[in-house]
Amino acid sequence: MSDVPDPARCRLCSEPVARDAEICPACGVKAPWIPNESTMNPRVIRLATWTGGVVLLGLLILLSGVLMFGPPEDEGDEHPRGAKTERQESG
Repeated sequence: MSDVPDPARCRLCSEPVARDAEICPACGVKAPWIPNESTMNPRVIRLATWTGGVVLLGLLILLSGVLMFGPPEDEGDEHPRGAKTERQESG
């Protein structure tokens, strides 16, 4: 087994590049691999953040609407608790 680390990918052409290389052998770009560079496009990260925020806000508005305008707890039952129906009384 060798102690050579896996090669990184060039940030421009995505070809394998040694981690200590200063120039990409495939496309010639300087500094083909930057260790602290984010792997995702910042626009995608920003879009995902905004989308998540909008979805969360929509769910909160929906939940507050259901809680505010939903039926009261005592509404919906036509018979008071403990009252027997005609069917139960005759049986």
